[in-house]
Amino acid sequence: MRLSDVLRSAKMLPIFFVYSAAPPILAFVTTIHLALVVLRAHRSPAAAYSFVTFVSVLFAGSPWLISSLLGLVIGFVVHVGWFAACEQLLPAPAAKTPKPAAAPASAAAPRPGGMAQMARKPVEPARRTHEFVKTPVLAVFDETPDVRTFRMARPEGFEFKAGQFLTIRVRADGKEHVRCYSISSPPGAQGHLEITVKRIGLVSGALHATVRPGATLSVRPPGGAFFYPAGEDRPIVLIAGGVGITPLMSMLRHAIDAEPTRPVTLFYAVRTVEDVAFCDEIQMLARRHRQFRAFVAISDGPAGPEFFPGRINEELLTTGAPDIVHAVCLLCGPPPMLDATTALLAKMGVPKPQISFEIFQAAIAASAGGPPPVDASPAQAVAHGLRFERSGSATTVEANQTMLEAAEACGVAIPSLCRAGVCGTCRTQVLSGDVQCASQMLDEQDRQDGFVLACVTKIKSDCTIDA
Repeated sequence: MRLSDVLRSAKMLPIFFVYSAAPPILAFVTTIHLALVVLRAHRSPAAAYSFVTFVSVLFAGSPWLISSLLGLVIGFVVHVGWFAACEQLLPAPAAKTPKPAAAPASAAAPRPGGMAQMARKPVEPARRTHEFVKTPVLAVFDETPDVRTFRMARPEGFEFKAGQFLTIRVRADGKEHVRCYSISSPPGAQGHLEITVKRIGLVSGALHATVRPGATLSVRPPGGAFFYPAGEDRPIVLIAGGVGITPLMSMLRHAIDAEPTRPVTLFYAVRTVEDVAFCDEIQMLARRHRQFRAFVAISDGPAGPEFFPGRINEELLTTGAPDIVHAVCLLCGPPPMLDATTALLAKMGVPKPQISFEIFQAAIAASAGGPPPVDASPAQAVAHGLRFERSGSATTVEANQTMLEAAEACGVAIPSLCRAGVCGTCRTQVLSGDVQCASQMLDEQDRQDGFVLACVTKIKSDCTIDA
């Protein structure tokens, strides 16, 4: 054999080894690609048969189309980059409310501690903001023994900001009642809304007792002036008392989804460990997201190793949020807790414009079957005259009527939504007379100018209002 033949044979050896090894290499690389496809589908089940998975499967088959070593390397790098991009396009559902397994109404898979998810029914679109639309309840979750989350299909046009509330019409004790409840789901939740309700009083008690997956609720579009401050670079401090956690959970979920690098600290005060709503989710979010920290204070009974004994105080706030003077502070809870906390924040040097709060007393009182309580007095046992300046009408207001109810009874239109002293829609100016407004939602200037919220205002003398 000539030397040239030997050299020619030697040159063919690498090609022989490459082609003989190609099937194992292709099988290995294809397996890696398919593993990424399966992981992608697992992270976003809703996209399992979507365009995303279709593209991923194409990448998985690419090694058989481009079998060169360079092609394999490039294909694998591109596929890993595609997978990373999908993490942004379709983030994992960890930061959102855990969804129960989808199942038909006849055989729904239950979520531990809660109810089952139902097949969806058609939802009426919202027409005007004051109109109610009917929407089906998809699932019911127990957060604590007394707090329950109701998930409903999201009607078309129901856009909202994290922290706002939903107005609901509920039939209880043979009558229809209109109440407002804070939305606990984030604005980015696809296809559903959630409200979280504590079982207290007539209306919320009726929700707990009668509403199950498959039921229908009448709702108005969301509203409210307490919402997440988007577009700022300041850290967020959330301070919740009891069921006041509800709007703050919407804000927390939204912050983690929409602004994943913005620091968020939650301080949550409850009486006992059993009263901690969203406990598992809060702990999970704190583990998975470095920018989020949570501090739960237990005022009564043992706190355990995961919580802090006592109430929210300066030491806890300083430990949990050392830069609190630069943060936006969002508070929600009963009035005594808010009064004490706002005073404490002022003492710590937090500027007043950086503090925003929502008083939960109004919503709780409304759920008890009427407007927030007004202090009883002998004057309230007497009917008084009410004159409407702009319409020229007049009526007599009974002792058990609010200003809004009296106006509606005589055909005078005062815009209203929540009927609980929360949304501010029925803000009305009193031109003369003595009244008592149960809401603390108005600022000092409004009160000095004679403005009240008609839905929670009782008349104590003959009055004239601008309506």
